[in-house]
This record gives sequence, structure tokens and C-alpha cells, in this order.
Amino acid sequence: MDHLPTEQVFQSFDTLISFSNQNLAVAVSGGSDSVGLLLLLSDWCRKRNLNLLVVTVNHQLRGTAEQECKFVKTVANDLGWDHETLYWKNPTPGGNLPHKAREGRYRIMAEWACALGIEEIILGHTQNDQAETVLMELKRKAGVEGLSAMPQSLARFGVRWVRPLLDISRAEIRGYLSSKNQVWMEDPSNEDNRLTRIQIRNLLPQLEEVGISISGLAKVAANLQKTRHVLECVIRTRASEVISVSKAGEYVMSTDYWELPEEIRVKLFARVVQFLAGHDYKPRQSAVNNCLKRVEAVGSSTISNLVIRRDSNNCVRVFRDLKKSGDFVPVSKLWDDRWRVSDAPALARKLGNLGPRGLEQLEKSKDREYECGGTLASPALWSEDDLLVETIFHDFGTSTVFEDTKNREAFLLFLDNN
Repeated sequence: MDHLPTEQVFQSFDTLISFSNQNLAVAVSGGSDSVGLLLLLSDWCRKRNLNLLVVTVNHQLRGTAEQECKFVKTVANDLGWDHETLYWKNPTPGGNLPHKAREGRYRIMAEWACALGIEEIILGHTQNDQAETVLMELKRKAGVEGLSAMPQSLARFGVRWVRPLLDISRAEIRGYLSSKNQVWMEDPSNEDNRLTRIQIRNLLPQLEEVGISISGLAKVAANLQKTRHVLECVIRTRASEVISVSKAGEYVMSTDYWELPEEIRVKLFARVVQFLAGHDYKPRQSAVNNCLKRVEAVGSSTISNLVIRRDSNNCVRVFRDLKKSGDFVPVSKLWDDRWRVSDAPALARKLGNLGPRGLEQLEKSKDREYECGGTLASPALWSEDDLLVETIFHDFGTSTVFEDTKNREAFLLFLDNN
């Protein structure tokens, strides 16, 4: 029986968990890894005087799901902790169901946690999961980012996700559970050899025979995470040097951007696109490469509802595609997931894009030129009768304040936290 180094695990908890909140959440599915994590956290939380909340997501995709949730509730309650079952329903048929279920699981857990003021959710991924992820990414021909696999912590959906068991094997967890006479439930999908992860899991014993071990693959991920961290630091530094944001909200990358090493140039651009488009993940590498090649060749391209344009000074300008900008909203609301206003004049009833009609009014009211790139998709206040009341350029002389929630400082903070 494999011996679990409990003190090592507790030290990992001490290092990774922030202690910024008395309430801590743990996601438990009922499998051995998450049940083992629950028992370990239970002991640790009592020693640290922390309150543990246990959450399970029912995807409603198999008949045993309700039974698994009831099992976790029983284990949690027996340990003295509250338990919550959250329900996820597939919003649309078709598509990559495992991916949608995974994203849905994280999203609803984050919403639940935020509503309760919980800042961290602990996950039970083990060394085995890390090794399998490395091999899956190898199959996809991934680079450093993919092969570095799962980080020990990351911020997403407004909460911090922590994986303290990435140095612990599943055998160690199961040995620990057996020593506690604690049972767990087996996920039926673990027997489905149509799934890539299960195919790889079944290959691991053969790889062990030629010296490619689970712990060795996890070490590869750990080494590459260090390399990835260096890359992220370089990207953050270069971003602060080459990126500015215009009054209209255009992200402008200076001519020095083109002098960056290709890997940094591509990854920085992907981060800009992810941030401005509001996506949880960076765009596909192939889409990023194709977009930049087109910008270099013909001067413009589109990606993720954004227009990318190279201007006469060889700067790259990134701005919202006018056709994809958000619908008009009341003045008190956030528009286009980016802009909000304060001190709006009484006549203003809605916030939306300036558009060609608004630009025409500006040109009539002010004898000057406007660049029709990001300007058209910039915010403007309109009356109930669709009269232009104010723009970010303050052409109408009001004291309205337009706040850009995706300004340069917000982007740099995004890079720091992601």
C-alpha cells in the first residue's frame, strides 16, 4: 500500500491557500481523488480554524449522478461540513459535450462561490491527472504552454482555483482512503475507451516499462511551468513597453511590436485578443498566426469580433468590430462589456456605439477629422429620440465621464493574474 505523505500535503495547503477568508470551498465528485482531498482538508481546516464548504456539480448526464451527489453529501455531513449540489444543464445540443460540461461546471461553481464571498475553490487533481494531461497535449503537438499542463493555482471566473495534490499519486490517495476505511465511487466514464484521456490512462503502464513514469511526466510539466513563467514575465514587460490605448479604446501596439521575437509577439497578441473579446481562453494558435500573417500581408484582418489594422506608422491597432459591438443599454449599465458613464446629462437615455450616424453629427458640429476605425465603435450617449447627446470626445460640452474598464492598466493586471 502506497503511503501518503500527509505532512507534505498539509505543507502544500499552507503554501497554496491564501487564508484571506475563513470560508474555503472544495469541489468533490465522489471519486477517490476528491474524496481523499476532502478528508485531508477536513483535518487541516480544523487545525487552522477554517470553515469548509463542499460542493458537487450534477451534470444530469448519467443515471448515477444523483446517487454520487447524495454520497458526497453524506461524507461531508459526517465530517461536519455543509454540502451543496449544483445542477448544470447542457444549454445547446451537439458540440464538444465533455468540454461544455467542464466549462459549465467551473462557471456555476464560481458563481456559487462568489455569491457566498468565497475566494478559493480547491480541486483534487493528482499527479496522474497531470501526467495524462501532458500526454494529451503532446498528442495535440502543443508548445510550452500546453505541455506545462495544469498549474497549481489560477484565477478564473472571479475565483482562485487551487490544485494542491499535483505531486501526489492516485495510488497514494487510495492507500490513504483505505487506511481510513473510507469508500469512494467510480466514475463509469473511466471505462469508456472512446475518450482520449482513458486511452492514454490505459497506455501509462506500458510507458512505465520503458521508463516514462507518471512522476516523470509530472516533473516535465513542472519544469515547463517554470519556462512558461519566464515567458509570461517577458510578455508582461513587453506589453508595458509597446501597448497604449487611445481615447476611443483602440489598443495600439507600437512599431517596436514587430521587432519582438515571434513567440513573444504572437503570445502577446493572443492575450490582447482574449482580454478585449472577453474570452475565458486565448484564441487558437492557428487563428492567431493566420490573423497576424494577413495583417502583415494586406494590412488588416479580423478575429474574435475584433478588427486588426496596421496603420500608416506600422502600428497595430485593435478595436471592436462595429457590427459586433453590444446593443444599446440604459445609461446606468455597462455597455459592450467595457464602458460605463457617470454624470450623464438629463437628456441622455441610452449608451451605445457612435456609429456612422453619430460620426456624421460630429463632423457637422466640429470642423475636424476623426479616424473611422475604433472611433465608430466608441461609446456615445443618445436621447430617446436618437439624438447624439455626448461622445467620449466631449464634442457637446457636457461633464460626462466615460470609464474604460478595459484600459491599459486593467490589461496589465490581467496579465499579472492570468
